[in-house]
Amino acid sequence: MKKVAIPPMIADIIISGILSLEGFLFEDADGCPFCDGELRAHDVKKKKFATITEGGNRRNITVNVRRFRCKECGRLVYADSPFYSDIRMGAPLIDFCLLNLRLHPANHISKILRKMNIIVNPSTIRSLSDFNPGEIPSIEFHEVLFPPSLLNISEAVMKQEGSERNNILLYMLQRRR
Repeated sequence: MKKVAIPPMIADIIISGILSLEGFLFEDADGCPFCDGELRAHDVKKKKFATITEGGNRRNITVNVRRFRCKECGRLVYADSPFYSDIRMGAPLIDFCLLNLRLHPANHISKILRKMNIIVNPSTIRSLSDFNPGEIPSIEFHEVLFPPSLLNISEAVMKQEGSERNNILLYMLQRRR
């Protein structure tokens, strides 16, 4: 197994970005994606973005996602948020796993993430191998590929407030497609 060499500054940038998302509310949505009808607020659902280690203990980082009810068709619609459909982990982490599955086995990717205090089981990483979100840009550091969506979370969160911050995060995620 290869030795994990992640620059501490990179690990700090990523973990501080993930921590800054704790409790953030994603509340922006356009019209209904099914019928283009008008939406009205329904409730707020907590979603787990990541699991990290902090002082030797596991901690779930959760975000809040507003749900809307369509006035026309009655369907439930989620606000725009950094999650892929049917996957219960933040999209930047999924991007990281998918990029590195090209180069490393799932066990090594899990070890790399643990070095950054992020917990993802190797079986979860292996289960992503058939998922294809399209082209994901990347930056390489020490034979590890990082998606800009993961590296830029901290910068985007620090510069923005409220729904402007929400728009910046979503813009980062959409730019990679």
